[in-house]
Formats: sequence, C-alpha cells, structure tokens
Amino acid sequence: MLHLTPAHVVLFQKAWQALSGFVTALLVIQFLSASEQGYYYAIGSLLSGYVLLDLGLSGLLVQLSARMFSGLDLGDGGRLGPIGEKRSACLAMLAWSRRWYARASLLVLLLIPVGFIYFSLARTSHEEINWQWPWIFIVIAVALSMSAYSALSIIEGAGRVAEVYWVRFAHYALGAVLAWVLIVGGNGLYAPAMPALAIAVTTTVWFRLRYRGLLEEGETSHGFSWRQEVWPLQKRVALSWFAGYAFLNAPILIVFYYRDAVSAGQLGLTAVVANVLGSLCASWLTAAVPRMTNLVSFGRDGDSKALFLREFRKALFLMILSYGAAVLLVMGIGHLSVAQRLLPPLETTLLFAVFTIFHSVGMLSLHFRARGSEVLAYPLAVAILLSLIASCVIAPNLGVIGVIVVFFGLFVLICIPAMIIGWRRMHGGLVPESQVPS
Repeated sequence: MLHLTPAHVVLFQKAWQALSGFVTALLVIQFLSASEQGYYYAIGSLLSGYVLLDLGLSGLLVQLSARMFSGLDLGDGGRLGPIGEKRSACLAMLAWSRRWYARASLLVLLLIPVGFIYFSLARTSHEEINWQWPWIFIVIAVALSMSAYSALSIIEGAGRVAEVYWVRFAHYALGAVLAWVLIVGGNGLYAPAMPALAIAVTTTVWFRLRYRGLLEEGETSHGFSWRQEVWPLQKRVALSWFAGYAFLNAPILIVFYYRDAVSAGQLGLTAVVANVLGSLCASWLTAAVPRMTNLVSFGRDGDSKALFLREFRKALFLMILSYGAAVLLVMGIGHLSVAQRLLPPLETTLLFAVFTIFHSVGMLSLHFRARGSEVLAYPLAVAILLSLIASCVIAPNLGVIGVIVVFFGLFVLICIPAMIIGWRRMHGGLVPESQVPS
C-alpha cells in the first residue's frame, strides 16, 4: 500500500494549487479582455489586504501550537488530555485565537470603502468595467472565511500536517472549480470570491466533524497570555507579514494606478506564476516546520538546523530549475497571442530572480522563528518599502520594467547580505551533509 508522508501530502496540495492556478490563468486569458484581466488581478491584490488583519498570526499559530500541544493527546472528536495546567493553557490559546479572528472578520468589511476609493481614483477608472458589485461580494466572502485560518493552523501545529493539507486541497479544489464556472460563464470578476467561500465551508464542516471537542470545551484564561506568549514574536512576524503582502500585491496596484490595466494584468499574471512555482518548491520545507520546532523545544538544535538545511537545499534547487523552465516556455510561445498577456522574457527572468530571493528569505525566516527569532523582518521590510517608494516615482514613465529592476537591485543589495549575516550570527557556519538526520 502506498504510504504518503506529510511532505508528500503538502507537495500534492501545492501541486494542485499550481495546476489549478495555471488553469485559472488560461481561462482568464481566454474569457476576459486584457483590461478585465488587469482589474481581475488588481482586485485580487487589493483584496489581499485582509492579511494585514492577520498580522502573521496564522503562521505563528503553527509553531505556537506545536509547543503547546507537546505532551498532550488530541484524541477522537477533538478531546484534549490529560487534564492539567498545560491543557488549560492550550485551551485558553484556542479560545483566544477564535476571538481574534472573529474581530478580524468584521474589520475585513472596511475593505469595501477602501476599494471604492482606490478604483475610482486610478487612471483606469474611465474604463467601462463593472467592478463594484463583484468587489462587495468578494469582500463579504473573505470576511466569512477568516475563522478558518485559526483552525487550520492550530491542527497543523498539533502535528496533523497531512490531514490539514488534505483539507486545504479540498477547499482549493472546490474554490477553483467554482471560479472556473464563473469565468467561463462571463462573470469572471466574481471568481476571486470562490476560494474564500470554499475555505469557509470546507474548514467549518471538517473542524466540526473531527474536532468538535475543542469547540465544546469551556473557555479558560488560565496559563496563557497573549502579551507574553505571542506578542513578542508576533510584532516582528507582523512586519514580515506586512512586507510579504506589499511585495506580492503593491507592485500590481502601483502599475494599475499609474499606468494602465493591461500592464497590471501582465504583471499580475506573471507574478502569480512566479509565486505559485516558488510556493510549490518551498513546500518541502513547509512540511518540516512542526518537526523543526519540536526538535528545538526538546533541545535538539543541531538536528533542527540540519533538517532545515536539507529541505532548504531541495527547495532552492527545485525553484531555480522551475523558474528556468518557465522562462524557456515564455520564450517558446512568444509568437502566440497568449504571450501578450504575460511579461516579455527579460522582465519575466528578472521577476523570477526577485521571487527566488523573496522565497529564500521566507524559508530562512521559518528556521529562525522555530528558535523564537525574527532576524530578517527588518531587512525585508526596508528593501520592500524602498522599492515601493522608488516604484511610485518610476512607474509613470518606465512602467513594469522599471518597477522590477528597482525590486531586483534593492533585494540583491539588502536581502542577500541580511540572510548571510543572520545565519552567521545565529550558527556561525553550515552543517555538514553527513550530520543531516533522516
């Protein structure tokens, strides 16, 4: 019988995410005009502002849960034992996280007026694209989905990585299919709402069926303090979270605002390809995060470091290989009309290089966070902030190529040295391959 490890399940889910993203991109090209494509990706980028309300908590909860569930038993139906102080602290953490995301779901609705202001002031506002009702519908869908992030992160941190990623596969599959139906049916600007609705439905059903016991436990505040347990690291993780949002979305919004919808659509589509490929390759490392954190909590820092190095090398090699193949594909289809919806080969190559650095920073940050440190938050934030300021100046005249060159130059000058210095300060050197645990 085929045995699937958590890494295999994560890779499978990421592979589906990549495949469905590719199909979505093809449908967008086929059924949306070039201007509608620009609105499609601009809506998605502005919509992603909801992550600012998360403040990095969903990623931090994985590592926090891995520590708090250590020594506890999560039984059938979500019953947690044994009874004691550690169990009370864990339940208090669960209750607090639910309250956090309940408040965040209400704040998401503030995106509705923000979107109306942005799209009304953009230079593309004169185009006859009906974006108003889709925008309202999408924001409401995202508000409904907020509570799902807490549930997924906590159960993943409890060590059930494979199960969580099967659930993620289910909601990605459902969301993608529903989005495809809308795009093909001529309602493509409503499509970004479907993944949010899918995660809300699938996660709610799964959690209530599998872990109802965690919901039925009486709330307690004993043994857990957000200010002591979460905030010291979250305030640094939040900076990285904000920087990640700005990197993935702000360039598209800048090009859309200062140039035109067509250019924004080209950048948005190519950036989606870059991020999906990078995230897929980084999944080798993502699946190892709970184990790395547990090794550190048991004092096996050397083993955790060695495990990180092994998975990081795999991920980086696959990333470079995938990006190289994608550039060759873009060059090969240059004579086809579909190529007009993507960036030209030179811009694509530079963009992939920027994403390689960005994902490398993200993977190394996971290693540092397992040790309660956020070494790369400030360098990444500075590089992105300076890039965005320069992009606002350059975009009106040089467009997409100017924005990408600015990001590439500042990432090379700031992020790469920061990674090298951060690693040397924490470890002093590399672990020989022979010491890497299996």
